[in-house]
Amino acid sequence: MTRCEADRGWAWMVVLGVTIINLSVLPIQQCYGLIFGKRFTSLGISATQTSLILHLNGTICCSLGLISGPMMKKFSFRKVAFFGIGQGINYPATSLALNTYFRKKRNIAMGLCVTLTGLGPILMPLLIVKLLDAYATTGTLLIFAGIAANSFVGVCLLRPFVNKDKITTEDYDVKNTTVSNENESDVEKYVVECQLLNNQEQIKKQENLEKFFKEAKTKKKRSFFQKISANLDLMLLQDLRYILVVIGMGISLVAETNFNALMPFVLEKVSGLEIKEIATIMSIQAAFDIAGRLCIPLLAQKAQWTPRYLYVISLIGSTFGRMILCIWGDDYLVVILVAVIVGVAKGTKAVFQALIIPDYVPLERLPAASGIQMVCNGILSISLGPIIGMVHDLTGSYIGSLHFTSAMSMFCVFLWLLGGLWSPLGNRVKVKKNGDTPNEKCSSENQNESPDIR
Repeated sequence: MTRCEADRGWAWMVVLGVTIINLSVLPIQQCYGLIFGKRFTSLGISATQTSLILHLNGTICCSLGLISGPMMKKFSFRKVAFFGIGQGINYPATSLALNTYFRKKRNIAMGLCVTLTGLGPILMPLLIVKLLDAYATTGTLLIFAGIAANSFVGVCLLRPFVNKDKITTEDYDVKNTTVSNENESDVEKYVVECQLLNNQEQIKKQENLEKFFKEAKTKKKRSFFQKISANLDLMLLQDLRYILVVIGMGISLVAETNFNALMPFVLEKVSGLEIKEIATIMSIQAAFDIAGRLCIPLLAQKAQWTPRYLYVISLIGSTFGRMILCIWGDDYLVVILVAVIVGVAKGTKAVFQALIIPDYVPLERLPAASGIQMVCNGILSISLGPIIGMVHDLTGSYIGSLHFTSAMSMFCVFLWLLGGLWSPLGNRVKVKKNGDTPNEKCSSENQNESPDIR
């Protein structure tokens, strides 16, 4: 296998591969409301049912995160992404690939990846309008299924990472064969000498062998729950800060995902826009989404802002945009302003929500930490998501739903503030490793190392 280096070389091809995967599989989720809006209206589906369908999909997707951690301990992230079913398996694999190949330039790489991915929401709404007119909902979905098949091209670029100081497989095979041929006579001599060992040495070997088997039996007697805990790395749940990070991100993710998916419905009911105007607004939002993804990481790199700090700022920005939409949503220019604010906030959140967990836990515990986070997201999605739709049905307007969504996002802000997780000058704190030894040093030392992730 070819040698790899962090932050250079093939690492940028990995960014391209992850971008191709995201552009192929995410458009249906991003344009959910635009694709199914008229179809749901004709079927008489209520806002609660619409929200339930959306979050049921998210729950199933996130539930697969429970098995993604053990899978990536056994297989490479390329194999997991290639054979994985749905985004619930693909996302942890692509996230691990990026965080494995990048150390010092992680913010830049993630910003570039999500910026290129953001091209989809700019072009897709306009394309979807044309496809819906020509092929209706069913034909549009079939075309997007074909687009999703291009993700296999991106997966092929996710080459497993090998420390550049390690020898390659081919070199090992050649050297192993050479040494074997040169030392055949030594091996034969060694076998003869082994047969001449005295009885006392044989007895010692027998005792050591019995001791070894006894220890092996003791290890096998571990309970079923201990094995589950070891495979899933549930020791992470003993860290209160990690729990606060996961819960805060889960609640805010439910709120922001629901708002982004139901944006076409909100613009139609609150602002009275037609489908072409809605597509234009969504494209404007997506354009500033890309601007946020491209510019904010560069500013963060120079200002040394932490991912959690910028994630909180993005939540505050989204909340501010929803407040403006609730008060002056009937003015088209105001709606454009809201699209700009929400777009920048969404782009910022898209970059740094993917860096919060990698910034908190060591790389070797990242698959398990991401899996636990996805399971928590799934539980919160199916629990809290339909409530947003129920608020709409009870109040008869999307205004109440927008306020409830903003309250959920701000809950994350206050939760992290009380837990001491929100500080623009705070250093990163890492959880303990599997050996129960604290790892509280800054990651700059560890990031210079290149572990062999297979």
